[in-house]
Amino acid sequence: MKQKNVSFRAISNMNKRLVAGVAVMAAFVLILTPAVDAKKNSAELKLIRAALSDTAGEVRAVAATALGEIGDKESAPGLKNLLTDTSDSVRIKAAVALHRIGDTSGVQVIRKILLTRPKLSENPSAVERVRAIAKGSIRAEAAAALGAIKDMGSESLLREMLDDEDGRVADACLIALAKLGDRSIADKFISAIESTKQEVRAKAAAALGEIGEKSSAPALRKRLGDWNRDARAAAAIALGKLKDNESVPAIKELLWDKDDIVREKAAVALGLIGDAAAAEALEKALEDTNGFVRIAAAEALNGMGLDKGKAFLVKVLSAPEKDARLRAMAVLEKISKRNEIAQFKKLLTDTDKSIAVLAAKAIVTIESKE
Repeated sequence: MKQKNVSFRAISNMNKRLVAGVAVMAAFVLILTPAVDAKKNSAELKLIRAALSDTAGEVRAVAATALGEIGDKESAPGLKNLLTDTSDSVRIKAAVALHRIGDTSGVQVIRKILLTRPKLSENPSAVERVRAIAKGSIRAEAAAALGAIKDMGSESLLREMLDDEDGRVADACLIALAKLGDRSIADKFISAIESTKQEVRAKAAAALGEIGEKSSAPALRKRLGDWNRDARAAAAIALGKLKDNESVPAIKELLWDKDDIVREKAAVALGLIGDAAAAEALEKALEDTNGFVRIAAAEALNGMGLDKGKAFLVKVLSAPEKDARLRAMAVLEKISKRNEIAQFKKLLTDTDKSIAVLAAKAIVTIESKE
């Protein structure tokens, strides 16, 4: 088969705009993680724990999340140290990680971050405005975290913040409340999905997927034909999260959409649904000219038990684009077996410490599965 040229368009940056104000929900997992065998992967765990003290906030955040996901209870002291980190995002991720290993000491830290509104002068400068926008993103992340860990003690706070001046914060609080069990909120997003404003339709579709409201499936199916690419992509992902088999034929058609973001999200959605009827179309998507579409197709096929596209994923591990490498690593972590961890061992000394941390996490995760 002739190899096509593959590009890695920066889809991930555009995805942030796709579900602004609600995408942060996806960064948190709701369940407690079983404790990992510290003796079994001492070298890898040592590498991750050491990264909690790295000078780069991104590395500290990645390490905190990784330790929470693998359930390393022995990292609790290091995670607690991060509750006073200079970065609010690091503090949130450390608090969530602690919660995953059964320690709720960081919940109050998350609440405080949500409550900290930016203070602007009477005539704010451009710098003040930029800082306020950044603070709003962090506060939305805090609201998302409270919903993700299902902190019922924060319900009144989340309701109080529904009137926040920053729409991203208010939206995140709405979704968090839905996660806590408020069924009435889904109706608001179902209505919003018919909005004449394209950004509102996209946000509403993304929110319904995060909430997991199955009654929204018919409304979401209509948006698969939306003229706006963000709305189409968000609807596909939402239906994937709802595991809506009825939407499979329409989502398969999106694999040939003119927009590569929509094609990627269609492949992801089909993987989430897991209907074998989509396998043939996904195999064709492995030849897409966009690398992210191919990664998503490979993940979907392997999730269906079909060993397809793995060689391409391994090749991407050495690609220059960091976003592509991270995506391929995440997929390979899910589908690789113990005899394939050599591909991650090579990355333990990567110059990008975030890559090294995630490689160590992948090794621990893969070995704990067998």
